[in-house]
Amino acid sequence: MTNLMTPEQVKCMIAGKGTKISTVTFIKADGTLRTINGLFRPSSHIVGSERGQMQGEAMAARGQIPVYELSSKRWKSFYNDKVVNIT
Repeated sequence: MTNLMTPEQVKCMIAGKGTKISTVTFIKADGTLRTINGLFRPSSHIVGSERGQMQGEAMAARGQIPVYELSSKRWKSFYNDKVVNIT
C-alpha cells in the first residue's frame, strides 16, 4: 500500500506552492497512480464568473483540488485524501 498524505498536509503544501509549477502524484479512482505537472493558481486561467465560483465551492466540499495541467492545457482535479506526493 502506498503512503498517502493527509488532507491537512496537502492543503499546506498547496498553500506553500502559490503560483509555482508543481508535480502531484495521486491515486486515481481505478486505483492506478497518476502524475500531473501543473499550477494550482495560474493567474491567466482563473474563472471569475458566478458559475465558476459555485463549481469551485462544490469541488472543495467533495475534497477535490483543481490543477491546471501544463501538457494538456486543461484543468484536472484530484481528491485531497488520495495524494501520494506533491513537489
